[in-house]
Amino acid sequence: MESSLRMGAGLRIALCLGLGLLTWGCGATMSQLSTEIQEGYRAQRVYQDGLERYNARDYASAIPSFQRALQLQPTFDDAEAYLAWSHYHLGEYSQATRHFRQVIARQPQWEGLYNGLGWSRYRVGRYHLAVEAFQKALELDPRYRDAGVGLAYALFELGRYAQALPHLDRLTREGEGRSMQAPMKDVEELRSRLAWTLFYLGEYERARHQFEKGLAARPDWYGLHNGLGWTYLRLGDKARARESFRRALQSKPDYADAKEGLAQAGR
Repeated sequence: MESSLRMGAGLRIALCLGLGLLTWGCGATMSQLSTEIQEGYRAQRVYQDGLERYNARDYASAIPSFQRALQLQPTFDDAEAYLAWSHYHLGEYSQATRHFRQVIARQPQWEGLYNGLGWSRYRVGRYHLAVEAFQKALELDPRYRDAGVGLAYALFELGRYAQALPHLDRLTREGEGRSMQAPMKDVEELRSRLAWTLFYLGEYERARHQFEKGLAARPDWYGLHNGLGWTYLRLGDKARARESFRRALQSKPDYADAKEGLAQAGR
């Protein structure tokens, strides 16, 4: 970025000198260019400071640096993108949404911005708008995993289970394959939603299989025990349903859904 600023300024100054335009107007132009270059350097320095803080996950202190960079260069897109993500990580989703949209207006082909916009909308329950943003990110990059996860989650929250199913199934399988080399933190969360999606679609045997696989990795996850209990209940196995609900309640004694399931399974 700094080199491009220098080349642009140098070219314009050279034109003035080459044409012998050392008039007041050209002098004013060179003074303006000098100011622009200095502001560009300062913007880059404070941006780098913000980036270091961001990478250290000190999002609150990164924000002023990115804001200062934007004051110096209002179209500093990287600075505004990181400013948006900083607000997102701090749970300030309205501010994040505003900045993501502002950068998208200047960079409509930047898929990461749509992904950030999608997650910001998702966190405040605006699932329809989140779906639109994630779909746009995936149009630009069909292999964008984080946007794919966001799309699957938003569809799930909207109760559009048939649409969510192929995404959840594919992402879970891909995560399993990758976790053979490096664990994927979101695999079991994906599996949980996949299992519940199969349950809501009435595919109880497949749901049981996914709940059990999830519990093999996370035996303390009361939500999975609860889901397995309801699945066994739908399959007509009340004894195993009771066992699953009781395990859920051991971890979370006030779990209303597990209590309801246990009551239906019979104590």
